[in-house]
Amino acid sequence: MKNIRNIILGATVAVSMTACQSLDIPSKNILSAEDIYNEPGIEAYMAGLYSQIPMEDYNFDANGGYNGFYDWNSCVTEMMNTGETTNKNSAGGFNLGAINKGYWDMGYKTIRRCNELIVNLPAYIGKLNGAESWIAEAKFLRAYTYFALVKRYGGVPLITEPQEIGSDLSVARSSHEVCIDSIYSDLKYAMDKLGDKKVAGRANNKYVAAAFASRVMLYAGSVARYGGLFEYTDNTGVKVCGLPKNRAAEYFKAALEAAQMVEKGGYSLYTSNPDKEKNFQEVFSKADNSSESIFIRQYKKGDYVHSWDAVQSPRRFTTTYGSRLAPTLDWVELFDGLPKDPKTGALKTTDDDGNYIIYKDPYELFANAEPRLKGSLWMDHQYYKGQQVDIRRGLIKDNIDPETNPKIKKFIVDDGVTGGDYNKTSAWYKANVLQDNSNPYMQGNNDLYTNAEGVKIYKVGLEGPSPAGGKDATHTGFVGGKWMNLNMPINQTNIHVSTQSWIDIRYAEVLLNRAEAALELFQDGGAETGKAALQKEAFECINKIRQRAGADLLADQSDLSNTPRDMKRRIGINSFVLAPNEGLHIIRVERYKELAFEHKIYWDLCRWFTFHEQIWQYNRRMLNPFLFAKGATVKDKVATGKMIYDVRKCENAGGNLSFQTKFYYLGIPGGELGKNKLLTQNNQW
Repeated sequence: MKNIRNIILGATVAVSMTACQSLDIPSKNILSAEDIYNEPGIEAYMAGLYSQIPMEDYNFDANGGYNGFYDWNSCVTEMMNTGETTNKNSAGGFNLGAINKGYWDMGYKTIRRCNELIVNLPAYIGKLNGAESWIAEAKFLRAYTYFALVKRYGGVPLITEPQEIGSDLSVARSSHEVCIDSIYSDLKYAMDKLGDKKVAGRANNKYVAAAFASRVMLYAGSVARYGGLFEYTDNTGVKVCGLPKNRAAEYFKAALEAAQMVEKGGYSLYTSNPDKEKNFQEVFSKADNSSESIFIRQYKKGDYVHSWDAVQSPRRFTTTYGSRLAPTLDWVELFDGLPKDPKTGALKTTDDDGNYIIYKDPYELFANAEPRLKGSLWMDHQYYKGQQVDIRRGLIKDNIDPETNPKIKKFIVDDGVTGGDYNKTSAWYKANVLQDNSNPYMQGNNDLYTNAEGVKIYKVGLEGPSPAGGKDATHTGFVGGKWMNLNMPINQTNIHVSTQSWIDIRYAEVLLNRAEAALELFQDGGAETGKAALQKEAFECINKIRQRAGADLLADQSDLSNTPRDMKRRIGINSFVLAPNEGLHIIRVERYKELAFEHKIYWDLCRWFTFHEQIWQYNRRMLNPFLFAKGATVKDKVATGKMIYDVRKCENAGGNLSFQTKFYYLGIPGGELGKNKLLTQNNQW
């Protein structure tokens, strides 16, 4: 199918290197039935459909000209608003990114073409090889597209028959409930009718449909259980936002059964490399042939490409752009193996008297960190592409001897609120710490400090952080590494050349869906037969994820309890991710760790309806490393020696973020309201 895909993309999609793509395929008034309903024709037509489905992949960005899709820049995304990351392009303010770009008309074009196949293909059963499977595959693509609309808007116009172009502009919204039922019906059909054969990049086996169904129905169960405050019935009497609470268990059961079905398809967690850090990297770098990859999008030079490596790598590791992926300390603190305050779960880098702990080298603080964390980041002082990462905020003058264990009081309080300039908050800092406002990776001879041993040291690490914002440096003290192609030479790391596949659905997500659905059912009221088995199933799924990650295993299934939790956001793992009880908190934290930077967490916060509490007047936090000049050594411009670390509110990540409840259900695009007088607008818009 790949050759056919190349033909249709070259002929009818016209993907350009500037992301000015035409994502349309010829409609039936251009192509005749004879063109479509033969084996090459149907494959080409379906390839066009796959190219335009709303997959939130590498090219998902607020700046995209196609409702946030198909833009190479991948800078301004929803990940910036969930506590996962920030970047220098859009460091401050609450930007909904690609989520609020008005995806609508593009979706209905795709749905129309799916409908044409679904209605017309039955006449070709017995005449066209695999006609039944093509119908099921088209239903999957229709469900996939409708879900992109429904998770944004709630109930939308539900069109399941081919219509003339423009005629769908006079269809009213169906209820949220009816839309979910229709999506699930399509997926059930695909689960029943598709076979077992796996083809990378296609949903042509029943287990892809089941995996996606587990995502859809988990969403539905959560909305039914937690979304009551945000239900909305429009002036026509249709509940366009919100699902019936009494169907929550039904939805969760459907999610659980779909996830269980996937296990029969031969999918499993990727565990080929005994080095757990490298193994987690390979989940993404070896996506094309991995047992974990369920539904992927492939790329090829001259066909369809992305720019993730050029845009997201540290600036020294790319020929252009760079430094756009800076994970937050709030996210890093979710992982095991770090020294934490037991009361808050926040990273603890000072002793009980508030003096900094002195670490013997840049490796010690993260020596026991969860391998999955290391596999998701580019770690300080580790080598990637032949270069050593250098993350450091400043340099402590060599009149301060770390061997004497000096008592250095914390420079600034870490409460998630307090900011300020180090030089103004700490007299000790002003007298003893060197910093540099230069662009870190461009530091030269004027930025060097010579210690008493004659060693010349840059004042700031080559990757930053920098005291000045807007520079080519990390804003958080961390550099993201997920999805990076570590085999791409630095001198070839440019825009429009990356081709590593995007994994839209992988087995780890299915296990997480399964665990959450099982636990939600277990925690329902009553004493149903088999409830203990549900808790055990959730426990086993979570431990499979943790085992692969190198994380601490849950000791017992009773850890997944329904003991209530305080829903007030603070700092640290104990209270950054919100959940109504202890068991769900464990699962939600696990999703944050496993699925970060995969465009999943935003939708989790929406379906849990905790977004407006968790991300309210929220300031992202950072880790600032400082090197003692005394005793430091330098290799390839990167200095090594004894360290202290300061945790604080981000210096350069802009103002605080607040999620408004109106964003749980986005506003119907104004242009669509003007074209279709039967449409009603969502509440608060």
